[in-house]
Amino acid sequence: MDLTEEARAHAKICDHLLEAVASKTTVDAAALRSDRQCGAGRWLHGPIQQRWAGNHTYLNCVEAHREFHQAASEVADLINRGEYAEANRRLRNGSRLAMATSTLTTAFRRMRLAMEAVTA
Repeated sequence: MDLTEEARAHAKICDHLLEAVASKTTVDAAALRSDRQCGAGRWLHGPIQQRWAGNHTYLNCVEAHREFHQAASEVADLINRGEYAEANRRLRNGSRLAMATSTLTTAFRRMRLAMEAVTA
């Protein structure tokens, strides 16, 4: 699993939400709500779970990933209800989603480093 690429993919979700606000188009909030549908989610809740269950770094990564998807789905719900100004506000720096994105990127980096340490 390329966690650097997964961090980029999750940042692109934010870009997609911004585009949806700008174009006033709906987004699939249900897909965003689930933290198990994207590649990272399938990986975190799949093969790696048994090996890393109970590991603090892994658990932080799972929680950061869940928080990201919850925050992103809240913005998607706002967009789908036509609350574009509020959705746009929640996409700005300092918002829950911005903080969740930053936390997730850090969690992915720490997980990558932990995995590299084990295989070194």
